[in-house]
Amino acid sequence: PFTQEFLAEMLGVRRPSVTTVARTLQEAGIIKYRRGHIEIVDVEAMRESACECYETVRGQYEQLLGAPLGG
Repeated sequence: PFTQEFLAEMLGVRRPSVTTVARTLQEAGIIKYRRGHIEIVDVEAMRESACECYETVRGQYEQLLGAPLGG
């Protein structure tokens, strides 16, 4: 299961922050979230809502591993 607690630990943030953002993304129709499961239903909207560093991180990942990052 992909819990909010696990996601918060992975990101180094507090669980209530994850709850708030997950609710916001779900209300915007970007994700579907239910206990232990997150489904990204609008990948392009998720990318647009991400910080400007998304493409930088993606490029670094590809440069280091020589493989495209999923999505």
